[in-house]
Amino acid sequence: MELIYKAAVLTLFSAIVSMLLKRHNPEVALLLCAVTALGVLAASMGFLTGLQELREEVKRITGSSETLITPVMKCLAVAMITKITAELCRDSSQSAAAASVELAGSICAVSTVMPLLLSVLKMIGGLI
Repeated sequence: MELIYKAAVLTLFSAIVSMLLKRHNPEVALLLCAVTALGVLAASMGFLTGLQELREEVKRITGSSETLITPVMKCLAVAMITKITAELCRDSSQSAAAASVELAGSICAVSTVMPLLLSVLKMIGGLI
């Protein structure tokens, strides 16, 4: 919980400084926003241990974690990268690029989760 407070303060400070810089030097303002986003993302990587524990628990229960949890984690990574990239594009007034990134992210997420969907369909087919 403490991390979110620090992240909120850092990003608000960064946003204020970025607004001040945007008028005279928009490139530096965009760079400041990108560095802040990457810093907050790097600071939150410590919470990935919970996902690793979940992965191990799923592996213990099912005998294999690759078909169940890996596509979900990949899809989560695609969603995070897509969201951050699209917002940075919007901050630099590149809404067409943001829309393109979101479309590409959606396509990647669907293609990443396909093995899980096929696995669920096979399991349902086996029950019928």
